[in-house]
Amino acid sequence: MPEPVVAASESDLIEKARNGDHDAFAALYAPVERPLAAFLYRLIAARQDAEDLAQETAVRALESISGFGNASSFRAWIFRMAAEIALEYLRGKKSWDPDTHIRAGEQPQVRRELQRLHGSKDHTTYHIGEHIDFCFICLGRAVPPHETAALLLVEVHGFSPAEAVEVLGTTAEVLRLRVTQARQTLADHLDSRCSLINKDGACTQCASLDTLLHGDRRHTEQALFGIDLAPSASPVERAAAFDRHLAIIRSIDPLHAEGTRLHDSLMTMTRRLGRY
Repeated sequence: MPEPVVAASESDLIEKARNGDHDAFAALYAPVERPLAAFLYRLIAARQDAEDLAQETAVRALESISGFGNASSFRAWIFRMAAEIALEYLRGKKSWDPDTHIRAGEQPQVRRELQRLHGSKDHTTYHIGEHIDFCFICLGRAVPPHETAALLLVEVHGFSPAEAVEVLGTTAEVLRLRVTQARQTLADHLDSRCSLINKDGACTQCASLDTLLHGDRRHTEQALFGIDLAPSASPVERAAAFDRHLAIIRSIDPLHAEGTRLHDSLMTMTRRLGRY
């Protein structure tokens, strides 16, 4: 009877990778590959650049794994490398106007392109939840990058505060301040715009695009019913809705979702309109 296969522990894989075993490194990298790329994309809001930075991170990690050191985990170690690369990339780049993506989605040529993509043989489907994630990414670029990075690590990618401190090379107090500031800024941006949170919000883009692309208001109503966000006049209830926003975002891989091509197009037009 064959012996059962026992999976190598992370510490064993790290030791093998440090000694030049590329298969061990690949086994370490595989579980973090997509989350790492998603983190980079949500931080910089540019697909090709995020994919390039992810590749740069992987190459740099492979080249430096022999000096792994005392990191708490491979995930924390490689995310720290990625965060350093991304924050350096963002250095000197201007913050986004939080309304740019809204204006981009209102452009007739943009809506025609989205309709073309939605109806093309290379099928791509629009989902309101994915658009909520898209808006979150755009609004994140209106927040200082170090604050966005802290929020993403703790609230989206599931790092403990201690791990996030390690990744960002900061202190617990500074991390807590950055997460709090990012939450407040993003919640304020959403509260003053999003009709899914605030019944007086002016932005209904997620719903209007759903009706435009699916051609059926009933489809939009059903999709909205499935989103756990209820517009409210109460500031307290709208603040609580931010956590429900985050739950939707955590469920989505922005680089591999069903409507990725649609939102890639809209992101390109948003960057072009804002000259980012």
